[in-house]
Amino acid sequence: MKYIRFVIIFICLLFMCAFPGAGVSTETMVHYSEPSVTIKDELFLEQGYSVRIVDVSSNTGEMLIDVYLHGKPVKIENNLAKKDVPLEYIRSVVTDNEKEKDYLILRITPKGSVKRSGGDFYSTVYIEQYLDPVEDVGHYFLLDKSYSLKSGYELDLAGLYTLETGGVDDETVSLRLKYDGKLLKEDEVGYEDYFYYTVYSENGPRTIFLANVKAFFQSDDSTTVFLKHVSLRQEQISEIGAGSGDAVDIEVISPVEGGLKAGHVAIISYILNVPSPEVKVLIDGEIIDSRKYVHPGTYKAVTGELDAGIHNVTLMMLDNDGHFSYYSREFSVSSNIRNNITGSIMGIASSATGSIGEENSSSNKSSVLSLQSLPLTSNISNIISLVVTAGVFFVFFVFLKKFK
Repeated sequence: MKYIRFVIIFICLLFMCAFPGAGVSTETMVHYSEPSVTIKDELFLEQGYSVRIVDVSSNTGEMLIDVYLHGKPVKIENNLAKKDVPLEYIRSVVTDNEKEKDYLILRITPKGSVKRSGGDFYSTVYIEQYLDPVEDVGHYFLLDKSYSLKSGYELDLAGLYTLETGGVDDETVSLRLKYDGKLLKEDEVGYEDYFYYTVYSENGPRTIFLANVKAFFQSDDSTTVFLKHVSLRQEQISEIGAGSGDAVDIEVISPVEGGLKAGHVAIISYILNVPSPEVKVLIDGEIIDSRKYVHPGTYKAVTGELDAGIHNVTLMMLDNDGHFSYYSREFSVSSNIRNNITGSIMGIASSATGSIGEENSSSNKSSVLSLQSLPLTSNISNIISLVVTAGVFFVFFVFLKKFK
């Protein structure tokens, strides 16, 4: 008999370990963002919630974070957020039958990497906020709705917002959110993933649209997507962002011919017409450049390698009163398989030529090399280099013709 009791206890413990979060419920997700933050930053979220970054580790990106509700701190057992152990705020709510039920309201996960800019340490965090059943919902066109969407048709959401779907590729489906015909965001989304559109302002990130992809399938002539937990804030696109366009001008430039392509960097060129104590440049919410005591003039910042899709560049300008103004614009990065093949083959050619050139350099002690001053063996190496390069370019043009 005692062995049976032992087995029952063991099974119960195993069940508890396998399903540690079984007692915690989640409502509709109302906010998702990936801002880059530093010490003392305060972000205002939905339903009166806000978070303040108390400290950031310069090595691991771990953070101490305080959570507030309507300006008052909420009690959290552990306010340390790590990459593998996110900060979670779980709220106990008394239901109609006078029983307590736990709801996950907030989850904050640091990316883990740290960047230094202007003497400050910045780290990206992933913020997920779920609907609090107790607090005021606020103003939404849509909240926790379900839809089916077929390719070739626009889904009219509300307030001039529409949603479209494209084809299925590699177990993902393409979704496009538009406002009054203008493309706001396009992304490839997988099963059970969220498609979202978030903007950044002086009050922090604001999620305008969220939809969970429940399922999708593709037939011979169309694609059908099933969406759940769809939410849309009641906010006009013209109200998003702050600042006057007379103070700054932003331009996104490709350093190579052919426009902005996936896998390449972009140059953010901005003109300031007024001085600023501090200016920050963000790409999709992540700071890439920071300057202090900036005078009127033209400045440039370089992004990292970009993925294909719609990106958002934001310029943050600090005024003399300690307030930031925000200027944003979106730009599109396209993918091109021909350019990818060209880049790969050109890289092979450059590598082959460079390695042979290094051998030539080591055999000649002079600081400036010329064809006439090279010994006979170097001339032979140059001939071999030209032959190798010509062969590589021949292969390149064969591939190029196939993709025309």
